[in-house]
Amino acid sequence: MRDTKLNILILEDVAEDAELALHELKRAGFSYEFHRVDNLKDFRFKLFDFLPHVVLSDYNLPACNAIDAFNLVKEINLPFIIVSGIIGEENAVEALKLGVTDLVSKDSLSRLPIVVERALNEQKVNREKKSAEHELILSKERLELALEGTDLGIWDLDFMSNAIVYNNKSLEILGFDSEDAIQDFKYFQKYDTEIQQYVVDAMNEHIEGQVAFFDQEFAVRNKTGAIKWVLAKGKIIRRSLKGEPLRASGTLLDITEKKVYEEQLKKNQSILENAESVAHVGSYEWNAKGNTFVISAEFRRIFELDEHQEVSVFRLIRETMHEQDKPYFREMLAGSKNFFDIEHRIVLADDTTKIVRNTGNITSRSDGKIFSVLGVVQDITEQREISKSIFNAQQFERSRMARDIHDGIGQMLVAAKFKLSSLEANSEEELTRKKDEVEDLLATTIDEVRRVSRNLSNRHLEEFGLSKTMHYLVEEIENMGEFNVNHVIDIPDDYDLELSNTIYRIAQEAINNIIKYAKAKNVSVRIEPIDQNIVLEIKDDGIGFDTEIKWNGIKNMKERTSLQNGHFEITSIPKKGTVVKSWFPINN
Repeated sequence: MRDTKLNILILEDVAEDAELALHELKRAGFSYEFHRVDNLKDFRFKLFDFLPHVVLSDYNLPACNAIDAFNLVKEINLPFIIVSGIIGEENAVEALKLGVTDLVSKDSLSRLPIVVERALNEQKVNREKKSAEHELILSKERLELALEGTDLGIWDLDFMSNAIVYNNKSLEILGFDSEDAIQDFKYFQKYDTEIQQYVVDAMNEHIEGQVAFFDQEFAVRNKTGAIKWVLAKGKIIRRSLKGEPLRASGTLLDITEKKVYEEQLKKNQSILENAESVAHVGSYEWNAKGNTFVISAEFRRIFELDEHQEVSVFRLIRETMHEQDKPYFREMLAGSKNFFDIEHRIVLADDTTKIVRNTGNITSRSDGKIFSVLGVVQDITEQREISKSIFNAQQFERSRMARDIHDGIGQMLVAAKFKLSSLEANSEEELTRKKDEVEDLLATTIDEVRRVSRNLSNRHLEEFGLSKTMHYLVEEIENMGEFNVNHVIDIPDDYDLELSNTIYRIAQEAINNIIKYAKAKNVSVRIEPIDQNIVLEIKDDGIGFDTEIKWNGIKNMKERTSLQNGHFEITSIPKKGTVVKSWFPINN
């Protein structure tokens, strides 16, 4: 305290006596400022104006005495030292009983520095003690408020007596009566005769220092027989010099509702896993916070992953995706959509190829950064093979019908035409008219039969190849004269018949839709190889339409593309036209 400058208030009527006291303090190394007063009025004023650290007071003054002055300061915990001549033993005892800090005789002023320093140190200790007591009270109040809001119970365990103390909330959680607030420690159980060993083991691990905290979930059965789940947490807060536990304290929390939800979640998870297994659908979820992935068991089966193998789903899909499918995938991602639905092939480590449907939702924050991705992957390899078999059977049947129409009905109509040419009538004029009418009708019928036959069969493709057939289709629509046609057909003729037929049928469907509905002025047909794919694109500047409606034509074009392991996309903007686009892997 000698390093601190003191404010000293002196109540003394003799200036020389005050100077002697201050001289002793200065000689002892104290730094100070002082004020001397000789009456209670000035003393009271300086007490609150000067704010002294210590008061030195003579016992007897003309206008008052030290006890009168002390009564003014005793409530503010200020060191008050009487420095006087003869005051008598009785007065000294009375002063000390009232709370005066100390007494120093004017004949022994050398003691004054020691008394002042001791008084100031005691004041500091008392102040710190009161501050700690105040903080303890506040902490207790905050703890009680926190516990009240969290429904936590409190327990306190004395290892020496094996007694545990519960508060009211703990008694409520455990199902105990109020008289059970203090009882023998039985690992938080009373009505159960069988103590759960894992709770005992967890407490022993903490006692032995293997874990920093005791933290365990367990079930208790109350006096009514009902089972309740409890989470107990705690810590040893005092040990002996030998390290033996003396006292532990902690909390209890009723987690019965949580356990019920967990059990229901397990059942739902089991049902979901069974459903995923039957449907060959695996799920995955990515969260930007922590960059974590959660994948289902069926997802692991589809991609042939080990049970506990950690993977990045994005990297896995990127690395296993067939090279010919990546251009479409990149174009799809460039669209910055929050939903995706694509079919693509994956090539696994053993060179096995599977066809999957990858569907999901992308959630983004307000700043545009992706927050999470939730998706499902369905193995549609078997489904695709079945669809392809059905499609091939349909194509075979269409071809058979076309041949029957062309070779049967068509030939019969031709024969009928020749026979009718020999008809006779009453007059040459009448006969000619009848023959012309019948011949015109049959000629129209034959053209229609041939058109239907051509549309049903692959004969043009079989005879001329895809490139010439596409040029013929473009020529037909150009001759109609309803709109301008720009076209780029840059393809070889060596595609297999199945792929050629798919490309032709999609182009035919898209063009027919333009003729019937688009009211377009300009049409663009483009078909060319790009990045190991053959790309078909048909654009128009017509009225557009709502692509969300499940039109049969769109459905047919998409199914045809999928059967060739391709990708189909259609976009349409009202009054700005429509774009139909399909990607087909070359040498599929």
